[in-house]
Formats: sequence, C-alpha cells, structure tokens
Amino acid sequence: MLQHRPSPKKILIVAGEASGDHHAARLVAAIKEQLPRAEFFGVGGEALAAQGVRILCPAEELAVVGLLEVAGRLPKVVRALGDIRRALKAERPDLAILVDFPDFNFWVARLAKCYRVPVMYYISPQVWAWRTYRVRTIARLVDRMVVIFPFEADFYRARGVPAVYAGHPFMETLPPLPPRQALLEQWGLDPRRLTLALLPGSRASEIERHLPTMLQAAALVQEAIPQTQFLLPLASTAPRGLVEEMVKRFGGGAGSTSVSPADLRLSLRVIEGQSYAALAAAHLAVVASGTATVEAALAATPTIIVYRLSPLTFGVGRLLIRVEHVGMANLLAAERLFPELLQHFFTPENLAREVLSLIGDWPRLETLRRGLSRIIERLGGAGASRRAAEVALEIMAES
Repeated sequence: MLQHRPSPKKILIVAGEASGDHHAARLVAAIKEQLPRAEFFGVGGEALAAQGVRILCPAEELAVVGLLEVAGRLPKVVRALGDIRRALKAERPDLAILVDFPDFNFWVARLAKCYRVPVMYYISPQVWAWRTYRVRTIARLVDRMVVIFPFEADFYRARGVPAVYAGHPFMETLPPLPPRQALLEQWGLDPRRLTLALLPGSRASEIERHLPTMLQAAALVQEAIPQTQFLLPLASTAPRGLVEEMVKRFGGGAGSTSVSPADLRLSLRVIEGQSYAALAAAHLAVVASGTATVEAALAATPTIIVYRLSPLTFGVGRLLIRVEHVGMANLLAAERLFPELLQHFFTPENLAREVLSLIGDWPRLETLRRGLSRIIERLGGAGASRRAAEVALEIMAES
C-alpha cells in the first residue's frame, strides 16, 4: 500500500532591499535543510531568486525610503500588493516571512492575516528608535518577531510581543578576506595610496540623495590629498546605470560645490557587491545610515555616517525619533563612535572636513577602534539563520 506523501510546505517571503535579500536567502537555505521540498514565493532580489524563490515582484521596484518617495512609487507598490494578495489566495501558504522593510511589509502582514496565514517577522523595524506606536500594529499582526540585536527582544517582550533573539546574520556570513594589498590590486588600485570607500545606499532614491554629495566631497578630499583613491561597491539592488551616469557627470544636484566637473577626475573604481571587502580594504569609509554601518564596525573601518531625506519626511521623523544616534553602529556602541552628518549638515564641505579631520587624528582613531570591539562582542556568534529557521518550523508546526 502506498503511503500518502504530505504536500510540500509553501512559504511567502518578502525582502525589499539588498541586505534583507541576502539575509532572507540564507534563511531560505536554512529552512530547506530541514524541508527540502518547501516552496517559496514572494518579493526579493538576486539572492532570493538564486535560492529558487519564485519572484512575484523584484525588490528594486519597491526599495524606497520616505513619505514623498513612497508616494512616487505608489502604483508599483499597489500592483505588488495585488500580486501578493492573489498569490495568498491561490497558494494558501503555511507561513509568511517578512524581512525588515516595514512600510511595505505591514501591509503584507495585514493581507496574510486576512487569509489566516501566520506571520513571522525577521529583522525588526527600528520601532525602538522611532514611531514606537507601531509596536501595537506588530502585536496585532505578527505571530513571532525574530530579532538580530539582544536589546530588541527585551523591548518587544516588555510590550507583550513574542520575540526570539537569533543573533546577527553578519556573524555567519562575513567571509575571510585576503590581505588588503591583494584586494586593492585585484580592483586595479594602488595599496600604497589613501583609500576611501563610498557606500551611498542600496536604493535608487538613496543613491540620488547621497552620491552626488559624496562625489563632490571626494573631489575636495582629493584636492587636499591628491593621492587619494575611492572605492564604490554597488549593492545588488542598486541601479548600476544610475550610478555610472552620476559618476560620469557629477558636480550638480544637492549640496553643490565650487569644484567643477572638469576638475574632478577622481581615481574611483565601481565594483559589484563586495561591500564588506571594500570596507576592510579602505582606510576610511563614508556610509549611508543602515546595516552597512554594522559591516563597517565589523571591518574595524573608521566611518562617517551620512543620511538625507526629503524635508517633509525628515520633519516628521524628528518629531518621532526616540534615540540619540541614527547609525546602527553608534546605537550598538551606545555612544557616538562614528560621526554623523544628517540632512542639511550633509554637505560636500562638511563631509570633506570631517574626513580630513579624522584621517589626521590618530588618538581619535585608536579610541574609535577600541569602541568597535565592543560592538562585535554584542552581536553574538554564528547561527542566526539556523535559529530563525527553527522558529519558522515551530510556527508551521503549531498552525
């Protein structure tokens, strides 16, 4: 007599930016180790697609930050939510896994609840930092929060939200790197020269707001130290054409400077991915606030954190922020280790001045590096994806 073979588990997974895409892909791989026949579909980038996830909507179409920016992508957002709703109705998945990306994923959670699909949220939105009222939404929509920083679990449990601390996925994925000299030679750069890494963000909107100012500041730094060279690692969700066009014609846009495009001629190399390697190879980095600041801390690279939003979004955010620092590395250190240049303070002149000041201040650099070691201790050991996968399996077993 033939035994009945149970149907494979179906899982909706939604990750909307480069870091979330990679973390989600490792989670999918960890779940597949226990459930090889599991079927995945949802929103993601190249990393999730490489894991065999059926992509309903590419992540780069949705990856925006800010009120005005979201409004500009509204038709694509609505279309993507419609695709997800139809897939939920047709597929009836056993679990929805939502990875960060709260402004979109809260709507996905609402849809999942309409179809009685349990929701696991992996990598918490920063509700402990701003818009704390969203905890009530999370408590209503999310069956389990799986968080990557230890203080987040305490925050959620104190507010009645079931939370599990899995550890930070960076601790299991950051590769051993060849010597700095080998990395730079591989990219056609000179190991003897001062090297700065520029990380403007993974979304098109972030790149448009940050990269022109970074490039103009780079020109000022190179004017002061002519032998400086620059690395620009591109996230998988970043539009390469946009970046190359900006590098080719930069000099205009926000925070304009007196340096003209004809004077710039930067020694700059754009590379695909490899942000951690670029950070490790650099003497100093300029990084848009986000998870890349944690990578910079793990690489022990002195970093200046920058960020700019639309005036409306920033004005609303100022009323809701509950923390002293914006950069995740500074939040983990519980002090301002990395300088932060935000909004109107983020200009080419201010950024260049901060870079040149930090390069020449060896006691400050040594203090900074000691602080970075504390961040590494607080991130825990390897195994975050495996622990998150165990939670996913538990939820499906309970349903």
